[in-house]
Amino acid sequence: MLFWSTWPTLATVAGAAPPFLVFGLASAIGFVIAFLISAAQGHARAFVRTSPGTMAFVATALLVNNVLYLMAMPRIGPAEANVVAYLWPVMLVTILSVTRGERLSFLAKTGICLGFLGAALAIGPTFEHGFDEFGILLAFLSGLTFAVYAAIRSAAKGTGEVIGPSMGILAVMALLAHCMFEERTTLSAVQWFAVAGIGIAPLTLSNVLWDKATRTGFASTISGIAYLTPVGSIALLALFGVATVSWGALLGALLVVIGAVAASGLLAKRAKPPRGE
Repeated sequence: MLFWSTWPTLATVAGAAPPFLVFGLASAIGFVIAFLISAAQGHARAFVRTSPGTMAFVATALLVNNVLYLMAMPRIGPAEANVVAYLWPVMLVTILSVTRGERLSFLAKTGICLGFLGAALAIGPTFEHGFDEFGILLAFLSGLTFAVYAAIRSAAKGTGEVIGPSMGILAVMALLAHCMFEERTTLSAVQWFAVAGIGIAPLTLSNVLWDKATRTGFASTISGIAYLTPVGSIALLALFGVATVSWGALLGALLVVIGAVAASGLLAKRAKPPRGE
């Protein structure tokens, strides 16, 4: 949760740097860090033997998810974009229930409604940069992309390293897109610091932990912690004073967290008495 929470603050510090450039450089840094960690653990061979198809899927999903977020952030504000994008846990619950043919409980349905209500509150009249329909759509699609990606990865088998190797493909894809669609830009020292931070924390380490959790039986625990990310992100934005945090965005984030936890079924699981009582 802490790693993901740094995303809006670091992206804001990166400033007006082109999204594909920021993401490409961050991915390259993430790839190097992940490889060094694997090599230090004696897993260098396994690192380079990851399935090309899996790497391509992970790289494409994370590229779309994060670039959409970077594009939404300057349009509607980092706090608001973060709240809307973090509807993904609510979307994930909905997707899994549909694909598995499961009926949503009343609590889950209530949680989904609360999540969208929270997003509506965050993108209401308190928008930092004014109401921007396209910016809202970008943030929503960012969350939807990650929800679909998480649903597919949750069904994957194996515990091998996937995120680290995929960072290399991500870097190539993003930097090619930068050369094709964006103007050449020279980053300042502060922007380079932010890009390095993005590559290490919210991009690589957070996704490595999440991917392992979804495939090793700890998904519910990690998910419960991850739902707190919108609040943590807003707290960091306010703490470092890098963006305006409105009451609407804060209350919206709280509703998204409550809605996501309710929709996930964590509350229902805790409410069940232990066997034998």
